[in-house]
Amino acid sequence: MAEPTKLLDLPVDILVMIFPYLDARSFVSLCRTCKAFQQPDVRLDSTYWSHATRTTFRVPNQPVVQGDGQRWQKLYKRLLTQSRVFTWGNNEKACLGHSFETYEQLSRLPPAMRRRRAMRGRHVSWPTEMENTRGLGIVADMQCGGWSTTLLTSNGALYTVGVVDGLQYIQRRPPYMQVPKVQLVPLRFPAGFPQPTERYDPCVATKEFSSGRSHVLSLCDSGKIWSWSDIERPALQIKLLGVELVEEANKRRRGYVRKVVAGWTKSSALVSGTGIVVWDPVVRGKDDAEDEDTALVLEHASVPRTMYQRPRVNERETDQETQAMGEDVGEVLSYVVLEGFVVFVTDLGKVFAGLITWTAQEQNIPDIIEVPIQTVGSTSVEDSPATQGSFHSFAVFKQNGEVLISNEDNLRAHWNSEFNTRAQSDALTFKRIPALQHTGVISVAFGDYHFLALHSNGQISSYGTEPQGCGALGLGGHGDPEGRLRGIRYRGVGGDGQLLTHCYTRGRHVWFEEEKEWIRFMTSGGHDPEEAKERLRMSINDINTQGEVSEWFEQQGNEWDKHPDLAAADGDGLGAYFALSITAAGWHSGALVLVNEDLADKVKQKCVVVDPSAEEDAESHNEEEPESSSGLPPHPPGAVASTIQWVNNWTRWFLGLPTSADPEAGNLPAGQGYVWNICASTQPPFVRSYYIVPRGRVLATLPPLSILWFARSITKFMSADRLLRYNAPFLHDPRLVDTDFTEPTNHGASPGKGLKYVWADDSFPRLRLSNGTEMPGEIPFSQWKCGRPVWDLDVQV
Repeated sequence: MAEPTKLLDLPVDILVMIFPYLDARSFVSLCRTCKAFQQPDVRLDSTYWSHATRTTFRVPNQPVVQGDGQRWQKLYKRLLTQSRVFTWGNNEKACLGHSFETYEQLSRLPPAMRRRRAMRGRHVSWPTEMENTRGLGIVADMQCGGWSTTLLTSNGALYTVGVVDGLQYIQRRPPYMQVPKVQLVPLRFPAGFPQPTERYDPCVATKEFSSGRSHVLSLCDSGKIWSWSDIERPALQIKLLGVELVEEANKRRRGYVRKVVAGWTKSSALVSGTGIVVWDPVVRGKDDAEDEDTALVLEHASVPRTMYQRPRVNERETDQETQAMGEDVGEVLSYVVLEGFVVFVTDLGKVFAGLITWTAQEQNIPDIIEVPIQTVGSTSVEDSPATQGSFHSFAVFKQNGEVLISNEDNLRAHWNSEFNTRAQSDALTFKRIPALQHTGVISVAFGDYHFLALHSNGQISSYGTEPQGCGALGLGGHGDPEGRLRGIRYRGVGGDGQLLTHCYTRGRHVWFEEEKEWIRFMTSGGHDPEEAKERLRMSINDINTQGEVSEWFEQQGNEWDKHPDLAAADGDGLGAYFALSITAAGWHSGALVLVNEDLADKVKQKCVVVDPSAEEDAESHNEEEPESSSGLPPHPPGAVASTIQWVNNWTRWFLGLPTSADPEAGNLPAGQGYVWNICASTQPPFVRSYYIVPRGRVLATLPPLSILWFARSITKFMSADRLLRYNAPFLHDPRLVDTDFTEPTNHGASPGKGLKYVWADDSFPRLRLSNGTEMPGEIPFSQWKCGRPVWDLDVQV
């Protein structure tokens, strides 16, 4: 009688087929039984852990890191308790899920503070955790729409905040056609179907979803396709006329829906045996009954030659035409739907594009063309494993570590050259951003004018432009001026923030640590603003200086949680904040982040020390006698009176008459000016109102403007240096300066009374620039933490 086959006698390729039948607890127990199963190729088997993570938590597949078993195992462990949702950018339609305040709350604030709160609520430049998400359970995925953000939980439920179709938000006063939701709302299914928040049902449990500009598509466990165009209305099930769609079938069976993608203005699905099908988003009419559950799509188009499926080992091609398709095009692995093109990647390592022709008379995708890939180094059939994109932009990932970025304009030019016999067909132009090449990029998310890149180490880098300084890049504490030290150049009347070319050499990373008040402290001039004022001026006015200074800050700010003293709290090596996925659309962004709260708290504690001078300062302050007459001007008048006074002073000065605060009239000493209420959160000096005193004459009382910024607009009266020279003495005169700015907690020097941050005594950096210029100052030159990069300033951005 033959001896029974032992488990250890089976080859590894057979074992990996058995492992997926075990849950995680059983698999870990099996690996502990013997040394053979403790080998990394078994214990950290990528096939098992990616399957376990994706099926347990509904995490979308990441083809670029499909073979990294250790990464998938760590994600599985931390997803159980540590997933957090962060958003940032434009919040005008409440799409961020935080930073909102009710009218009653705002009405209790003073008008000036009310305006600042409202502005910061609309534009959020720092990643902030979305409210009311921790009670949802495990958040597996998130995606941004044009005016919304949607979350997928591990039980298959979808939650949305904002407004799905912002074009329907056309009235500023009630009643709105679609009212923005400031807090997360579960997306509903029609009457007669169970809701995923109540119990599990494969017909409504979302396996994967996709957010377009103004609609959301869901693919459920059973294979049904659902579509939403309004948060408050239930979904509609999608049926395609003439296209077979089957449920609960083998994925190789004809009609099985493998993937759904919501494009900018189109919906789509990859259907076995049919290929990529595109149609207009369905919209539930105002008069449609709530119990209507299905929409039959009459007009749709299929992308040619996308229906091919590679046969299994024991199967053969059905005919020569199918075989030729497999050799020329291959099987679709991933695809994106842009505004006017469908772009897809096949298992042959080829990229193809099809032009969407959509008019009232014709809905068609007539043909596809191969997109030539400019390759650096060796190539293989696996060099292009994935593509991602949105709106007008897309990216192609290659296994050799390259990330190529292009847009619809280049696609259209290449398309026209392919079908114009008189034009020469050139290779499509791709951008190779240095910071994305061979840096472990696994995902790219595109907004209207910006994009994010997710790296395999869990870091996020940001690129592009944030319109109106809305914070979509996620780099600035409150935008301008803090964003300047991160490499953002603010231009135009609207204050559009564009990332400098210097930042594309190594990238600018999104920081999640709340304790990085350090960047605000440095924006205020550091320990000695007076000594640093010339370096601050250079960093603001000179593009090259700003770019290099921002790189110095980037190096200093990265990896705060990698200190040797914190290694014990970072058991898995993922750090305090590890980004799992990224998303972007319109003018806002988001990320699903694994947060090691124990490590994050230790990092925060390490940044705070006791301030030994606090007690001494308090005692000396108590001993001081208040002066009976300070000589200060009265508190600034109200808005109307201030405006009238401002116009009157300018008019009288222009006519050569004494102004209301003229030194000749005895109101002010000649050659001096006074400062009221210096604000804390902006570059020094930044004042609510102040006097300009050229040649001993009060010119005017000015509204809130940065002195450095305002000086550029009045150069015919006074230079920036001269203006600083007039006002610098008042920055340190306790009789003249309000405590708003000098209070350490207001400019990032202290977290509270009796404490200070470890950087409270640091100075604004002084660098030797790459062009040989030495920044002025009295402090020693600052050192580069990771060396000064070799700038690639010729890169296309």
